[in-house]
Amino acid sequence: MTRNDLAVRFAEQMGMDPEQAVPYVETFMNIILDNLGKGERIEIRDFGVFQILERKSRVARNPRTGIKVHVDTKRTVKFKTGKALLERVREAGFQETGQRAAKAIIKNSDD
Repeated sequence: MTRNDLAVRFAEQMGMDPEQAVPYVETFMNIILDNLGKGERIEIRDFGVFQILERKSRVARNPRTGIKVHVDTKRTVKFKTGKALLERVREAGFQETGQRAAKAIIKNSDD
């Protein structure tokens, strides 16, 4: 599902034109991006939690050559699935995550 697909679904649910929904979806995404960029934790109850993790610098090994290399400190985003989202995925009959599970959730929400 793309941002545009999300805007279309939002518009359908809210009874508005898809072009009117785009700014709402964009604003929502920008708020999440801005807050994560500041290092803030975002918790959307029953959906999940986004948070920034800082990975320490370390010495790793190149698996091809076996040469040790230095890996700098880096920041990454962690997402922990919320209870309701996890239950919805499991109800859909999928154990794996990804597009198939997401499509099943969307299909089941239409019923």
